Amino acid sequence: MIYNKSLWALYRIVTGGGAVRNISVDINKEKGILKRHFNRCIGAGRAGEVMRHKAYEQLKKAKAECGFEYIRFHGLFHEEMAIVARGEDGNLKFNFQYVDILFDSLLQIGIRPIVELGLMPDIMAKDKEYVFWWHMNKSMPQKIHEWYMLVRETVAHFTARYGADEVKHWYFEVWNEPDIEPFFTEYDNIDSYFELYDNAAHAVKSVCAEYSVGGPATSGLHWIDEFVEHCRGNDVPVDFVSSHQYCVEGAFDADGKATTALLPAEFLSDTICDAGEKCKTLKLPLLLTEWSSSYSPRDYIHDSYFNAPFILDTIKRCENSVDMMSYWVYSDIFEEVGPPDSPFHGGFGLMTVQSVPKASYHIFRFLNQLSDTELLCDDASVYVCRSTDEVQILVWNLVCPDMTDRTNTEVFVPPIPPKTLPDVQINICGLEAGRTYNVSVETVGYNCGDCYTAYVEGGFGRDMSMKDEKILMEKSKPEMTEYHVICDEEGVLSFCLPQTENRVDFIKVNI
Repeated sequence: MIYNKSLWALYRIVTGGGAVRNISVDINKEKGILKRHFNRCIGAGRAGEVMRHKAYEQLKKAKAECGFEYIRFHGLFHEEMAIVARGEDGNLKFNFQYVDILFDSLLQIGIRPIVELGLMPDIMAKDKEYVFWWHMNKSMPQKIHEWYMLVRETVAHFTARYGADEVKHWYFEVWNEPDIEPFFTEYDNIDSYFELYDNAAHAVKSVCAEYSVGGPATSGLHWIDEFVEHCRGNDVPVDFVSSHQYCVEGAFDADGKATTALLPAEFLSDTICDAGEKCKTLKLPLLLTEWSSSYSPRDYIHDSYFNAPFILDTIKRCENSVDMMSYWVYSDIFEEVGPPDSPFHGGFGLMTVQSVPKASYHIFRFLNQLSDTELLCDDASVYVCRSTDEVQILVWNLVCPDMTDRTNTEVFVPPIPPKTLPDVQINICGLEAGRTYNVSVETVGYNCGDCYTAYVEGGFGRDMSMKDEKILMEKSKPEMTEYHVICDEEGVLSFCLPQTENRVDFIKVNI
């Protein structure tokens, strides 16, 4: 950590230095209990990846520091998990040895699954149609009763191993993005998805009526009305709605070669909020089981420090509209388009393959440190919370780049030196007059907790030494600043922080 205690910095803190953005909060005026939709779930690539030692160690770190409660991944029924085989008599045989290793390890660290029921085991599939480098079959089953049997046997095994009281906390989500061609051979026939869903939902409930099952797990928040209407009109169980949304133009990027361009930031939050209001009308919770700035696993927006305030801004805007947000994903150990070929490659992860935290990782770490009591504040780009002995203020500014006739590659591959913005002045009311308070600030922004810029500007190559990795690990740490500030005669503690574009400050004040 870097401790910045220069006289100039202290002068700005005490005197204000010409701030124009004022954030005022009274420690006695509560908004209510902080809604923690932001870290209820985190995404991962596939089941087999999570089982790898490095990926599992990263998950333990993310759980401990970011507080994720659930995890969602593809590939539960993929061949590498070896759940199902066909015997000599032609009947299905089931084997949960590898699945037990994975799910045991998740529960051991206190993280529960959102169980993606899909896609299709190859031996059961009607067609040989695949998605991803690791070949996940996207076909309907040859025999629909075998699909029912697979789901029922899987859920029954979970129940026998972990107990119904535990599994009642889980979510069972049917398929992944059945509305688009890359994930479902019959994407243009919604009735085919309904057949999959109906059988899976009834299979889940046949084991325990209190288990939670839902869908349609679509891209772009599609099919919500049709899905709920179908379920309610045909007496099919549904406990939640799930879907996905990203913030770039274009179609699904199956090979990591798509040209992406960031849409206005409000597109993401506005569409999520619209879906959330619809789900409130339908009286069903909305689980956003995938979301990020970009749907491409080769988009450098994920590596850029810009992604940090973008994530925060989206989370804040959606706080009253969604019950769960699952950021896609926690690790760059992710192989949809093949194994990563360099430390920074635009991967989805909050951490690199080498476990170096990106700027975005720190956002979830900051959010997890917020206390349960949220205070009133009229600034839309702030979280303010308090405990019995501390006030926390998480403040950011989001300045989206001009994307006119530009792609994400053009904008986010090179480092982005930011412009200077006016200071932000923090005013905390309701404190003890004349008392000196300790103020600590962690900052993420350009060259602060910004390992990607350090990687590019440091000239690191694709194959780094262990020494190089240690250097980047140090560069990944946010800048730490500490001050002592005297409360005025009115019980108001005031101080200013310098600002640059797309900067995040996490402030703690001991009270």
